[in-house]
Amino acid sequence: MSWEQAWQEGRTGWDAGEAAPALVELAEGGELPAGRALVPGCGSGYDAFALASPEREVLGLDLAPTAAQRFRALREERGLDPARVDVVLGDFFEDAWRPDARPFDLIWDYTFLCALDPARHGDWADRMGELVRPGGVLLTLLFPVLPEEEAEAWRPGPPWPLDPEEIRALLEARFELARFDVSPPGHGPRRGKERLALWRRR
Repeated sequence: MSWEQAWQEGRTGWDAGEAAPALVELAEGGELPAGRALVPGCGSGYDAFALASPEREVLGLDLAPTAAQRFRALREERGLDPARVDVVLGDFFEDAWRPDARPFDLIWDYTFLCALDPARHGDWADRMGELVRPGGVLLTLLFPVLPEEEAEAWRPGPPWPLDPEEIRALLEARFELARFDVSPPGHGPRRGKERLALWRRR
């Protein structure tokens, strides 16, 4: 089943109906860089809206036209400026969606990495290294992080269970782990299965 078909049929269990509490806490606390931010796999746009501010332009990216339509409708409902928070359709691993060649100051990944087959995790890490500027931030809320005996029941994904140590090994050539939180604020059923990691581009 394609992502567009899932959206059309309402099979969107990943859509929590609100921004990730951990992201809201960081954004409201002024702990994230200003400038240009990217939210791959943005879906309805809740996290993109939480990041948008006078100091930060946010670009949501998704494969599904129906998701982009919902993003725009919710943006209008909330009275947000399209010049500050917008959405484009495209493949994260290609360049056609990029408005220009400038890297991003911040990328937020939540329920995007876990949607990728583990065979592509190395490609994901390489792409993040290309898209985040030196000194910029990759902020990941890793989900689901599970004991191995539970993880097997989630395979095959998506969502694919994530191993923080595996992700660290993939990123460490280009990123330094600056923060790791084993119990970030979270949505009810996901609480305890998430890990917040802030990576700074070398």
